[in-house]
Amino acid sequence: MAKRKKFGVLFEFLMIAVGILMFYPVIMMMIVSLKDDVLLASEPLSLKTSFAFENYKTAIDGMGYWRALMNSTILTVSSALLTAFFGACGAYAITRVKRGRKLFIALNILFLVGLALPEQVAMVPLVLWMQKLGVGNTLFGLILAFIGANAAYGIFFFSGFVNTVPVTLEEAAFIDGAGRMKTFLTIVLPLLKPPMVTLLIVIALRVWNNFMYPLLLLQGKNSRTLPLTVFFFKGDLSIQWNILFAATTLVILPLLIVYFLLQKQIISGMLSGSVKG
Repeated sequence: MAKRKKFGVLFEFLMIAVGILMFYPVIMMMIVSLKDDVLLASEPLSLKTSFAFENYKTAIDGMGYWRALMNSTILTVSSALLTAFFGACGAYAITRVKRGRKLFIALNILFLVGLALPEQVAMVPLVLWMQKLGVGNTLFGLILAFIGANAAYGIFFFSGFVNTVPVTLEEAAFIDGAGRMKTFLTIVLPLLKPPMVTLLIVIALRVWNNFMYPLLLLQGKNSRTLPLTVFFFKGDLSIQWNILFAATTLVILPLLIVYFLLQKQIISGMLSGSVKG
């Protein structure tokens, strides 16, 4: 018993050390972002800070932060929600629909092939198609691009979970007069909440941090996302690391705030499907 207790204490210390090691770069970034030019030049790697909050004001004004934040928020929320919804619809159709079964199997194989292809292969065709559709250089076009890029992953992700939903629940809904779409929305979709939360987190992180798609598809300062804004903001500096780190902190800060506000819902959503009643 004493040996097990010692092992538990040792394991806790190890996890604390790993946590500090993982968060150390973020902590240092925030410390450097609050240093003035004098302290940064004399002690760039020290834990001292000048609490120079004017660095953040300079970064916000210089990078057009609020406009970029709105663009990234709209892009991330829309892409994540639509990708999750369409992924669940596609997985349900592939696993449940019997009429035209061969067609859906062929589509599933096509989506699986899409998972194997690197995104770089589709860059040139993507830009050309966005221009032909008339949605190039718009957030709407970029949302469509992200949905298309993550659709195969969403369908593959949901397919296994849809198979765990009892068919008897759907049959009972059909007997009560519900159609296929109503059955999906009222019976199947609520049961997919745990994987839905997980997929939303994964897609949101992929979209929020994505740099290549906005760089290729968005032109002009007013349409830039936060990662793209930091990239061009860096080019305007010569380089003031404290201001650049302040800008980088502002990019990751919204995600940290959302996580700390919703961490109970996120964790419960991710774990609710792991234990069967």
